[in-house]
Amino acid sequence: MKVILLAPTPPPAGGIAGWTVRMMNSALKNGWSVEVVDEKLGEGRELFGSKKKKSFFAEVKRCFRIWNDLKKKLNDDEAAVVHSCIPSYTLSMIREYVCACITKRRKRKFILHFRCTVPNSVKGRVSRFVFKRICNKSDRIFLLNQQSVDFTKKLTNTPIELIPNFVDSSEIAESKEIKEKLTKAVYVGGVIETKGCANVIELAKAYPDIKFTFVGSPSASIKALAEGVDNVELVGPKEKSEVKAILADSDVFVFLSYFLGEGFSNALAEAMAMGLPCLVTDWAANADMIENKGGFVVPIKDTSAAIEALKKMLPHEVRASQSAFNLEKTVRVYSDKAVLSQYVDAYERTINVNIG
Repeated sequence: MKVILLAPTPPPAGGIAGWTVRMMNSALKNGWSVEVVDEKLGEGRELFGSKKKKSFFAEVKRCFRIWNDLKKKLNDDEAAVVHSCIPSYTLSMIREYVCACITKRRKRKFILHFRCTVPNSVKGRVSRFVFKRICNKSDRIFLLNQQSVDFTKKLTNTPIELIPNFVDSSEIAESKEIKEKLTKAVYVGGVIETKGCANVIELAKAYPDIKFTFVGSPSASIKALAEGVDNVELVGPKEKSEVKAILADSDVFVFLSYFLGEGFSNALAEAMAMGLPCLVTDWAANADMIENKGGFVVPIKDTSAAIEALKKMLPHEVRASQSAFNLEKTVRVYSDKAVLSQYVDAYERTINVNIG
């Protein structure tokens, strides 16, 4: 049996595209295999920064390419399920509603996978109307965090499953050396304000003896804020092996995001997989992941709370306990071995609806 993923591949890297690559490289149980209809962003567009603005004509062209590619993939008799991965933005949902119609016309099952925190983007009447229509058109819905589950249950009777993102088991560290003194903090992702990077810079000013490293493409505003802050380093984007080395050499991961499209942070999961204690905001799946046991959870845009939380992380024994929790939870809940089976089980429940 085959599942057709409606999802982007890199470039740009990160986000849903990073998950897509992991799915393509994964061995699914019960003989399932993955085909991809590439929903890559239009030429020249990026996830963050000045190039994220959409071109109407490029988006129309992209939509027709996606719909045509999906039709071709559905000619394969082994294709049983279409698994659509999108943020809950209105235009994305309209595009995927057409995909759902194409899928249903070919008598296949359609699973909708919202890669975001749904209530953060489904707010207006039009957005809510489109959201309800595509949810009701789908055979099953995957969500990344509890806020999204609670919101979606009120608007549709379509079966819902809470399934996290996953990390490769080979990428999970066996242990983490916890240094006596906290001297290195790290952030990985889009280096922009809504990812909390401005707040992290303010945090850095309160701890001049701790070096704060930002891995990722920085926006102009963050570059300006970081200028003259001696313990802040913007190293730009790095290859995966380089990111892993930086995480391994760091003492704490700082993730103060309030990014609208956040659902379940791959960067945070990867930091947990390296055994890093984490300081995060109460946003998207962050609190679900950390549980105030693998680090500390603070309100968004509250630098004072972040300063106090980091102070609590200074003792060696606190960070050692947080590190051990993150490593254990990653293996148990967020490893590919734990999550991939959930996808396949859901596919099989969907094509055999009487099973439950």
